[in-house]
Amino acid sequence: MKKIVIFLLLFSFISFSNIVIFIYHRFDDERYPTTNTWTSELEMHINLVKKLGYKIWTLKDLEDYVYGNKEEENAVIFTVDDGYVTTYTKAFPVFKKYNVPFSVFLYFGGVGVSKEYLTWDMIREMAEWGVEFGHHSTTHEKFPLLLEKMDLESFKKYFEDDLVKGQKIWQEKMNTSLKYYAYPYGYYNEEMIEILKKYGFRLAFIQLSGPYNKQISPFEIPREALLEDWATESHVRYVLSRQPLILKEKPYFWKDGKLYVKAKLDLSYSNPVVYIREKGIVESTFKDGYLQAGPFEINNDINSLMISARGKDRKEYVRYYLIIK
Repeated sequence: MKKIVIFLLLFSFISFSNIVIFIYHRFDDERYPTTNTWTSELEMHINLVKKLGYKIWTLKDLEDYVYGNKEEENAVIFTVDDGYVTTYTKAFPVFKKYNVPFSVFLYFGGVGVSKEYLTWDMIREMAEWGVEFGHHSTTHEKFPLLLEKMDLESFKKYFEDDLVKGQKIWQEKMNTSLKYYAYPYGYYNEEMIEILKKYGFRLAFIQLSGPYNKQISPFEIPREALLEDWATESHVRYVLSRQPLILKEKPYFWKDGKLYVKAKLDLSYSNPVVYIREKGIVESTFKDGYLQAGPFEINNDINSLMISARGKDRKEYVRYYLIIK
């Protein structure tokens, strides 16, 4: 009986889960605690997802799934942003030890330039082993905020020039092209998405949490940051237990300078919650299938909105949205 109970508990974790993308930055670097993950934690994450029966996908696997060439399964993807040198000196040996694929999004203003970042020899060695690489910008700007001091056309040209410059650096050093992008700070807008599509990018990643399936745009793929308190086993189990909340329309709007939340939810959902980063959990109503909250005075230029609810299966369904004032 004990074995049956354990099996059912394990099954409850994996049978309703989706595709979850992990994001890391630095490893074993106590100077930067808010972006650091200890390699002992990384090893625990690898062992845990294997124990729970998840497949470990590459970005190519994810691309194939998004565009109809691979079936959905319970999968985790390991990604690293920026290309700090500890990706090579600390994390790479761990991934090799467990034969786990991973991907690195490169900040081209740092790699091959600063001792804090990967050298091109390191990048080549990692690529030969099978590491996938993506574009993480040349200037690492908070791009959408540039619209505060640029008109739209100037902004679009600035982002496009940044994108092309990074592509040229990669092509000169590696003689291949890049097709995956991670937005600096996770900040993006529709104009950036259209430019990425213009240059043949296939996937783009944000830094808001949540599981993924292909009903969500391939240019707004959420990722789970695993650092500090979020690197614990209990937190990893929690993020692996969630389902993506699929909404047909954007669940917020602005009116008279104030933010309103309005989301159409299936009546099978219960206990919905609205969270705004600047406000915390806010009061909301759920009636006739509509979840509503607001109006809210918003002070920060960048915010995130989370909507979660319980399904009939008692699982948490969740979706995060980037809000730019």
